[in-house]
Amino acid sequence: MLTISNSAIGMKDGLYSLNELHRASGSNKKHQASNFMRLEATKGLIDEIERSSDMSNGTNSIAYKVIQGGESQQQGTFVCRELVYSYAMWISPRFQLMVIRAFDSIANQQQKLSQRLNGLCRDLSAVDAGLTIAGRFLCIGGKQIKPQIQQDINSTLKQMQPSLELVGGADSGKQ
Repeated sequence: MLTISNSAIGMKDGLYSLNELHRASGSNKKHQASNFMRLEATKGLIDEIERSSDMSNGTNSIAYKVIQGGESQQQGTFVCRELVYSYAMWISPRFQLMVIRAFDSIANQQQKLSQRLNGLCRDLSAVDAGLTIAGRFLCIGGKQIKPQIQQDINSTLKQMQPSLELVGGADSGKQ
């Protein structure tokens, strides 16, 4: 989640709320989203963004979307990351730096999470390999070794039982 000046910037379909960025910038009337979207430089950047393809996924980019009607929280102008940077530059150098640092923070957090995920996947693979070896041993143990040991135990128990040999019959004591 993008947070600037302690304000969470909402997203819709991968685009950032320009109206919420305006609030985070201080809500100066001259910096309203509609004023920014009317600038020739903004229109040119939108054309360039929509004409060029996104190298990371090979698709054409959608630069912005205006949502009208419905719930008030869902309405507004939503823009791509490049237009967020452009808007921040239009506002002030201070706001631009805040936006850059906010995106850098997200990127750093994603990198840390990615490294953690890679480490967890390596750990899981190591445990899985160990369990595979243990599983083979347990399978051999269960099918071959355990029955042999059980047979040896039974044989030993038989040998340990006292044997009573009766000599003569029941009548041998009477004569």
